[in-house]
Amino acid sequence: MNKPLHDELKWEQRQRLTLLEATVFWSGEISTGSLVEFFGISRVQASKDLSLYQNLCPGNICYDKHMKRYVVDEAFKPSFMEGSTCELMLVLKLQQQKDNKVMVALVGNLPSVEIVNPLGRQIDELLMRSVVRAIRFNLELEIVYQSMTSLELATLQICPYTLVFDGLQWHLRAYSIKESVYRDFVLARIYQITILGKADEPPFLDGLWDTWVTVELGPHPGLSETHKSVVERDYGMVDGKCVTKVRAALLTYFLLCMRIAKDDFKRDPLLQKIVLLNRKELKGLIRTYSGL
Repeated sequence: MNKPLHDELKWEQRQRLTLLEATVFWSGEISTGSLVEFFGISRVQASKDLSLYQNLCPGNICYDKHMKRYVVDEAFKPSFMEGSTCELMLVLKLQQQKDNKVMVALVGNLPSVEIVNPLGRQIDELLMRSVVRAIRFNLELEIVYQSMTSLELATLQICPYTLVFDGLQWHLRAYSIKESVYRDFVLARIYQITILGKADEPPFLDGLWDTWVTVELGPHPGLSETHKSVVERDYGMVDGKCVTKVRAALLTYFLLCMRIAKDDFKRDPLLQKIVLLNRKELKGLIRTYSGL
């Protein structure tokens, strides 16, 4: 990141140029319309921002007359961001929050914050950029993948359509053409990616993704009444339980994130604290290999 660039720019200019750079870096392109829509500025101002960025960062982007938009150049070097996968993941997680993201950027007198993060899986930036573009432009990919259920690398053709974060690691939800099934691929276990071109529509919809299930959680029955009330307050439970909706395809990830295993009722109540109340009706949707 080139700090001197920031010193000469107004705050709002830095924000727009950072978004411009991040968008073109990860998606491969940007248009004046994108800047107009996001910041509510005129097309004249958006054009000025693009010209300013080209002057400050020569060689990073160029105008494609055929596509009628700016595209990333092979010699691209980040100037307003790091360009790391972790940086993108942070942005993706923030985008999913329901709170006002603008306030996070505007308030400068926030208290000191420390976040304990688990060790992150290593994901190659070039690989990640290919995945983002494939989702954005509906592209078919050929991947070399190492599953934990096999000792051999597998070469698969997939049609990706969304990224999933399970609280610990990132997955790619995609339709596997050879297997004729929708499945999740751990991003860190994809060793190689080749873009094959425009993807065809899968022959059927992802039923598990489109289906929402109800999950009921409650205090461990072995807790004292005092500790049950503490747990109920912690999770905002009503009538001894909290109820939430989860995509069926993500149910296992949700339970793992909540640290609920198949022996939740048998575990030490003070360690387990919460249990899955409606396991019987969800049993068929919980993957057996996960220990749930």
